[in-house]
Amino acid sequence: MVADTTKQNGTTTSWMNTPPRSPLLRHYSAKLVASMPWLDKLSTPLQSWSKSIFGNPKDTTYRVKDFLVGVWLGHPVHPALVAIPIGAWTSALVFDLAWLGSDDDEGMARSADMMMWLGLVGAAGSAATGLANWVDTDGQEQRTGMLHAVLNGGATVLNLSSALLRLSGQRRTAIALASTAYALILYSSYLGGELAYSNGIGMNRVIPEGGPDEFVAVMDEKDLVEGKLTRVDVEGMPVVLLKDRSTINAIAATCSHLGGPLDEGSYEDGVVHCPWHNSGFRMSDGCVMNSPAVYAQPTFAVRVRDGKIELRRLEHA
Repeated sequence: MVADTTKQNGTTTSWMNTPPRSPLLRHYSAKLVASMPWLDKLSTPLQSWSKSIFGNPKDTTYRVKDFLVGVWLGHPVHPALVAIPIGAWTSALVFDLAWLGSDDDEGMARSADMMMWLGLVGAAGSAATGLANWVDTDGQEQRTGMLHAVLNGGATVLNLSSALLRLSGQRRTAIALASTAYALILYSSYLGGELAYSNGIGMNRVIPEGGPDEFVAVMDEKDLVEGKLTRVDVEGMPVVLLKDRSTINAIAATCSHLGGPLDEGSYEDGVVHCPWHNSGFRMSDGCVMNSPAVYAQPTFAVRVRDGKIELRRLEHA
């Protein structure tokens, strides 16, 4: 069976720009995002501004990005933080509904107000960490992330207005605004799931790869040029080698961030940088030296026997 060719206005459309057929929610959500090119006019200057603020990996300001992304945690920070505003605003909605049905219960009102302000605090942290993750995206993921941010921003403004109205005693109007914000949050959360699980933003791209438990010969030692990043295949797993004097180091060649080929990157002072988004990894042990990657690269034990370089995978991704 030959797959149908998708065409728009007589021009073949890349599969990357074609919405999934099912389920219908994903299909129409992707079509909605594709119909919003104006989002690019927001995302392009925002990305430029963000990159100018964070600077380059050698800049001190880049450490802020490393922190927000989650290099220190070994896991993206954003998914953990988003639970705070979503959970708090869900609780606020429940307390608001209880207040509406309990004849002005002051305890319910105070609880709702506390949750509303807690959610606003959590939203600030979620926005900062989300921006740090999003700044290195492009294409459809960039646009989806921008819509995600616009919806979250709108919900936050509505909830801030709701919180202020509560202080002035206009509680029923405040609840109406908060309820509208919650509807935006539900769809925005769905888009966040699309980015994380469908597009793989923030996922470990090297996790599916295997590697041998026993030493496997990959190349002749004499053919390995000192100081040159060299790609080899180890039972189907791409690995990058680097010889520094008498030492040979080997780490997975697939960047854990978005799958870039590390062997095509640059090497300086013991660190290899991905050619796609400049994630830095220490060649000696695969540790993340700078974001956007947060997951370390798998490493390999190296030995030379009978003039052959042999590798054995050491740890889980």
